[in-house]
Amino acid sequence: MSFYEHITEFAGRPVVDFPADPERETPAEAADPGAVAWRLDCGKDGYYDRDFPELLAAFLDRVPSAAVEALVTGQWLEWGEDDCTVVDDLVAVADRLPALRSLFVCELEDEQSQPSWIYVPQLNPLLNAFPNLAELWVRGTPEGMARGADPEPLIEPAKHAGLRKLVLQSGGLPAPTVRALAECEFPELTHLEIYLGDPNYGGDAAVEDLAPFLEAGRFPRLRYLGLKDSVIQDEIAAAVARAPIVAQLESLDLALGALGDEGAAALLAGQPLDHLRTLDLHHHYLSSAMQTRLRQAWPGVEIDLSDGQDAGRGRRYIAVAE
Repeated sequence: MSFYEHITEFAGRPVVDFPADPERETPAEAADPGAVAWRLDCGKDGYYDRDFPELLAAFLDRVPSAAVEALVTGQWLEWGEDDCTVVDDLVAVADRLPALRSLFVCELEDEQSQPSWIYVPQLNPLLNAFPNLAELWVRGTPEGMARGADPEPLIEPAKHAGLRKLVLQSGGLPAPTVRALAECEFPELTHLEIYLGDPNYGGDAAVEDLAPFLEAGRFPRLRYLGLKDSVIQDEIAAAVARAPIVAQLESLDLALGALGDEGAAALLAGQPLDHLRTLDLHHHYLSSAMQTRLRQAWPGVEIDLSDGQDAGRGRRYIAVAE
């Protein structure tokens, strides 16, 4: 599985494409630019004569950028595997986007690039340049296209006073990035969602690397925790079952991975989960009997057990890898 369609809504706003083709008219939504999420994609129109810096410059000239609150970036060149300049380009014009609060970096679909091939440079300059940023989504890693044996982490330990939602989507999030993220200081963070991925595509984080996320006090306002899309989903479930952080959560997301009866049994044997509003386990390898036990254990919790998988010859696949 990959990401087969572009998002049509972001940050509670409809997504509107800014045209890559300079001959096309500026969308009417430019009259109220803060009401929509703007998408900048060099390949969206089938027009490839502009790279991302040129497209961004045209956007800033034709749309009242001081009022833009949400932005989605897509393909930055004709071929998404080439070096990505999106972070540096946005940082360079941060003064022209003072109201930006929601940003999705490299929202590419499968036809443009598979998740493990999407190259994203380090995010710290973005966090430093946009102090008002409240929501950040990123698809890809510095290991996109397997660039080098020792790529820099996607993020270094950072501080950001306003970030409330962070989503990292990848086919494999390298352990150095996971460990660095655990050292970040995001006191207002309420939503943390991490696609851990497959070791064959760079997702080599061990359950020990996740331990800091499970402590109480690391992210004091956290209400949604997603540790998902992992080949070691059973081990993660066992760690979460006794984790202090769970008591403060409203939503726990262990979806998209290789979760089996062993991991579900660990959840049942662990701390009570009755206080949760939602428990997302979709894309799983649970038996029918185990699914029944989970529903009976927490009848007041909305549990997503959709997209059950068949292990077949014993092989379990995560939902988002290559």
